[in-house]
Amino acid sequence: TRKNINVISILGFINILLTGGIGVFGSKFGLTKNWFILKEGLLPLVIGFSLFLMSIFKKESFYNIFLNELMFKKDKIINSIDDNLKSEFDRVLKVTGYYFISGFVISSIIQFFLASMIVVSNPGDTSFNEEVSTMTWVSYIAVLLPTMIILGKGFMGLITGIEKLTGMKKEEFLNT
Repeated sequence: TRKNINVISILGFINILLTGGIGVFGSKFGLTKNWFILKEGLLPLVIGFSLFLMSIFKKESFYNIFLNELMFKKDKIINSIDDNLKSEFDRVLKVTGYYFISGFVISSIIQFFLASMIVVSNPGDTSFNEEVSTMTWVSYIAVLLPTMIILGKGFMGLITGIEKLTGMKKEEFLNT
């Protein structure tokens, strides 16, 4: 209904297709475990790099990721910030974005090392699918915790920055 394209969802779907494709057709095309390992580390890096490019070339869209209508009363926040504090507000949003980008970069590094340690069989081997399965559940734990800490720190900085710049309490600008 909104006719928006969610690039991250599309990349996630492509990631799923690549995982299945490497598992099912990998041995037929002579692919090794290294293709899977590369794919695991590359996807979060691509997302992080895309966000970095957005922070340079599409700042408004980049800021809307963090200051969105679902979480914040955006109009109330923007109207509460004095003109002389707009640059400080942009800085707060940019720092929040860099926390988010850092989360993806760290996720990429963790995914790459986990895949390198866990997936030791090539596609077509019976143990490859088991190793990919193990990789999936281990990565939820190993990636989720550090990433959530980084993202949480970024969003807490955003909330604190909004409180400081607007003089409002978080209950006044957060959607409940």
